[in-house]
Amino acid sequence: SRCRISSFGIEVLAKGLKKIANRIFKSSKKALLIDCDNTLWSGVIAEDGIDKIKIGEEGEGLAFFEFQKAIIKLKEQGVLIILLSKNIEEDVFKVFKRHNGMVLKMKDVSAYKINWDEKSKNILDISKDLDLSLDSFVFWDDNPIEREKVKLKLNEVDVIEPDFDVSNWSKQLLEYDGFSKFNITKNDSNRTKQYQTRQRFIVRKANYKDEIDYLKSIKVRAKIINLNI
Repeated sequence: SRCRISSFGIEVLAKGLKKIANRIFKSSKKALLIDCDNTLWSGVIAEDGIDKIKIGEEGEGLAFFEFQKAIIKLKEQGVLIILLSKNIEEDVFKVFKRHNGMVLKMKDVSAYKINWDEKSKNILDISKDLDLSLDSFVFWDDNPIEREKVKLKLNEVDVIEPDFDVSNWSKQLLEYDGFSKFNITKNDSNRTKQYQTRQRFIVRKANYKDEIDYLKSIKVRAKIINLNI
């Protein structure tokens, strides 16, 4: 008997082949730039306080709970998680440390820019700090104005348009194929720690006017190794 493929079947097959081609021929994205207020949790920490933002295993906070779980899955695949929030650092850190509903922890975050600067500026700074090209970044923010600003100023960055329904975000994030890889290497799983160390170095170095003084403060020592030629 003849094999019949419906137009729907052809469409599904074509999409599948496109995803595979993208994984093979396109360089995968390396970092997820993620907002905090109304993105990692429901509410604005500066206005609502830690007790009134919503994130957890039930009610309105469930969708954000599931979204954070999806972010963790990406992190386990070697994707760098970078916080990009217009906020007060101390307030954001407080949520990560004290809120029982948080799945994402600061140990999962490779770098962060939490301040009142334009997000496009912060992305450029992160790009320099971590030595990553702008086309390595994927930007996720609930605010359409912030998304449009990044699109206009940094067109190399892939800006995601989040679904109107927050409960679909986890699925949308995991189905995004820019991060897709066939195999996860040991280097991928260690990438978060490597970039955390890099950012700590840069932040601490910025507190010293003289680079030599900074290098002395961290007690850098040269190590001689034998070369077998």
